[in-house]
Amino acid sequence: MIDLRSDTLTRPTTDMRRAMAEAEVGDDVWGEDPTVRALEEETAALLGREAALYVPSGHMANQLGLYVSTRSGEEVWAHEHHHLIGDEQGAAAVLSRVLPRLYSGDPFPPQELLESWISGLGDVHRADPALLWLENTFTGQVVPLAEQRRVTDFAHAHGLRAHLDGARLWNAAAHLGVSPEEAARGFDTVSVCFSKGLGAPVGSALAGDADTIRRARRGRKLLGAGMRQAGIIAAGALHALRHHRERVVEDHQRAARLAERVDGLPGISAAARTNMVLLSTPEGEAARYAEAFAEQGVRGLGGGSRIRLVLSLEVTDSDVEEAAEAIARAVAEL
Repeated sequence: MIDLRSDTLTRPTTDMRRAMAEAEVGDDVWGEDPTVRALEEETAALLGREAALYVPSGHMANQLGLYVSTRSGEEVWAHEHHHLIGDEQGAAAVLSRVLPRLYSGDPFPPQELLESWISGLGDVHRADPALLWLENTFTGQVVPLAEQRRVTDFAHAHGLRAHLDGARLWNAAAHLGVSPEEAARGFDTVSVCFSKGLGAPVGSALAGDADTIRRARRGRKLLGAGMRQAGIIAAGALHALRHHRERVVEDHQRAARLAERVDGLPGISAAARTNMVLLSTPEGEAARYAEAFAEQGVRGLGGGSRIRLVLSLEVTDSDVEEAAEAIARAVAEL
């Protein structure tokens, strides 16, 4: 079975397992785990930030980014399909008790919309806007840096903070040919994932200025995520950060190859977005197509009229060829 549901499904490499087994550890709640500290320091340096905090999941990194930048009853501006909105169980409303104001369409809000939303700022009848949220990549699509700068400049000009959900920021930076620091410039806080794209078994990080991360560390403890000898898992993330960032372009190339091979099959159009291939099917047929793919040995995520296939560390060139042939067989039998 060639499993292309997500890039979170990779297993630790031999070298990563060795790094984890040999990791120097201490009590991270006391700030005494040297491996966690090294991971946090290197992540902060890569992102051009003063500090970073290692957390168990991207969900937690995002929620802490929200927690440190808003107060109860304030607004966060986000896309209706951001991970924050659709994949975190309504945690924004439960934990930080904020009001999401959502836009649709492009992965970045148009200037006219921002100008409309900021009008009436200070009106006693409405919630105060506090945070503007972006995601890069957005379902594999890279948000242009010029659009990010426009949005963050607008936020800061009007007293809002800006957060970047950069779970796949490594892919965005590689696609744009820039450093992670450049890809994250302008945001007050940035979350990054060590599993998506990089292949680590556990963890994400939140980066920002020193005081923001100090408050986020307290928030992590508040949520019960103070970790003890976490260097064992942080070592896997540190290995991935040091050794797997440069290779994500291979996933992009394989995604492009797979999209090329299956585009134009009966009922299917395909487009590659960094390490993802998005297949369009007849309306309402994606689940049926995905089931047919699985019967031929390829697993993807399908719903509505779209199937998502994700290329990652364990997917080889031969896997791409086999997947393309299996998809072709499946379509022929539908």
